[in-house]
Amino acid sequence: MKSLFMGSVVERSGKSMVTLGVALNCPKHIGYFKPFVENLITGREALVDQDAYLMKKALKLKAKEEDLCPFMYDLTRPVSMERIVEAYHRVSHDSEMMIVEGTRDIVTGCLHGVSGMAIAKAVGAEVVLVTTGTSSALDKTSMLSGMMKAQGIPFKGAVINMCSEPDIRAALEEKGIPVLGMLPEVRELKRFTARDIADVVNAEIVVEDGLSNIVNEVLVGAMTPETALTTMRRVQRKALITGGDRADLQLAALTTDTSCLVLTGGLPPVKQVVAKAYEEGVPILVTRYNTLETAEMIDHLIARIDPSDTAKVNKIKELVGLNVDLKALWA
Repeated sequence: MKSLFMGSVVERSGKSMVTLGVALNCPKHIGYFKPFVENLITGREALVDQDAYLMKKALKLKAKEEDLCPFMYDLTRPVSMERIVEAYHRVSHDSEMMIVEGTRDIVTGCLHGVSGMAIAKAVGAEVVLVTTGTSSALDKTSMLSGMMKAQGIPFKGAVINMCSEPDIRAALEEKGIPVLGMLPEVRELKRFTARDIADVVNAEIVVEDGLSNIVNEVLVGAMTPETALTTMRRVQRKALITGGDRADLQLAALTTDTSCLVLTGGLPPVKQVVAKAYEEGVPILVTRYNTLETAEMIDHLIARIDPSDTAKVNKIKELVGLNVDLKALWA
């Protein structure tokens, strides 16, 4: 049975997207396994890992999400490699090919000998590194390639995401690192709606008009209205995250192209802001989280793929199919 381990070189590399695209383009019956739970979402009966939920639905897998992604990584109570391998075999026994997905960083687990690279070696999977075109990501890709070679871990190659520069590819290949493909940045894959934000930050919806508004950019407002306006006028279809007590910034945003207001700290907007939001068709979402927490939660939302979003799933399949050497990947 052929098995690939999809490892992320840096956070926000687009590993989940690439993993989905590779799986959807697999020529044979494919299975899926992810050792460690990360982002929890509400499944049909319980909280489950977001990636496991996506892959179960998109690939129509029979196993439950909690079997596809069974463990939490705990620094004080680490899970053993034996248990990870047993869990892998439980969900892979009837598959012709397997994809194992790592965490948001392939080195997670090194302290206890259960890093992505160690897991790949233990289950007999070849490692595919998903990286970006930034200098730090490429440096780390080179370092990881050398580590795997020294430790006898099979390394298949790298997929460079959100990058179309041929010089970047050449730089890796000159160092003996196979490049399996380069994926251009596709902005439509990063779009989401005001309703998606409301769900992820567990917001009270004060103004419901415009919940289907598309969000292209997210801004955090913590400056004077005069300073903020310069930026807000340049950014279209934005979500503004700001404190519930910053009516000045909220009103300033409502004079520009704004998709929604996200007010933090659990503080409701003043009547003047509510009236202006109704007038402009801009939803107001109030969350109990502070501004930093809210920004981080929405940052995670950018990478989320809803398996029911057929257009996005098909776009990902097409993108990977056109830009990744699938024959070399599965050879």
